[in-house]
Amino acid sequence: MNAIIEVTSMFTPSDGGAPRTITIRVGDLREDPDGLWSVAVDVLGFKTDDHVRLKGADWLNTIESAAGFIRQLAGGKVRDYGGTMTPLLLPP
Repeated sequence: MNAIIEVTSMFTPSDGGAPRTITIRVGDLREDPDGLWSVAVDVLGFKTDDHVRLKGADWLNTIESAAGFIRQLAGGKVRDYGGTMTPLLLPP
């Protein structure tokens, strides 16, 4: 996948567990045959890896959706697992 953006962060669990490298990728933005746009989002390094393809009305709406999805998913995992992520990612 050609990444539009890739951010590597460090998640430090509050339970004293070993820090984990978290990689967040947004890429493969394209206009689909149905006229909508889609983008691939990967959130890697938590207890489970997540891979999704999001759709939007236009390319910018699709990227905005990806940013919101990342905040909900990764921010929610930081909140649920307890800990901090550097660079900072605030939970939803």
